[in-house]
Amino acid sequence: MTEHKSHRYAVAVVRRDGRRQCTRLDRTALTGLDEAIAAVRDVEAPDGTVFGFFNADESFFLILRSTPAGTGLLLSDARAAHRHTLAAQALDVLGTQPPGEDAPDARPAGDLGIAADLGLTAEAMAAVLARPGALPDDQLRTIAEQCGFADEFLRVQR
Repeated sequence: MTEHKSHRYAVAVVRRDGRRQCTRLDRTALTGLDEAIAAVRDVEAPDGTVFGFFNADESFFLILRSTPAGTGLLLSDARAAHRHTLAAQALDVLGTQPPGEDAPDARPAGDLGIAADLGLTAEAMAAVLARPGALPDDQLRTIAEQCGFADEFLRVQR
């Protein structure tokens, strides 16, 4: 028998005592952008910066970066706005129109450099997003690996 793993999860990432710490957020954070932002802002961070990694299903992920100065967003595929409230609201905040549903390739929207504080450059993020056939869950795990907190991320996402 194979284990069925849910691909719907929300994880907060903060820096504490010199290392990244991950906390699983309630799935209600996946229902809309206001809920996602509120869930991330509820997580205490010594430096005030909290990242939220949201995997709503097999079609997109959202990374949210909350700091005292504001909130940044990266949506892995803007086409998801046609089917998902969270993606549509993220695009609205970004001031971006979704591409046609039949667009052949994923269309990221937002700040590719959103994870620079975690150690992932905009160019490296673009490479993760450009991998053909990669599912959002795989992409988020790759990001966590490249940023050095994969074990902690995998532990809480299950």
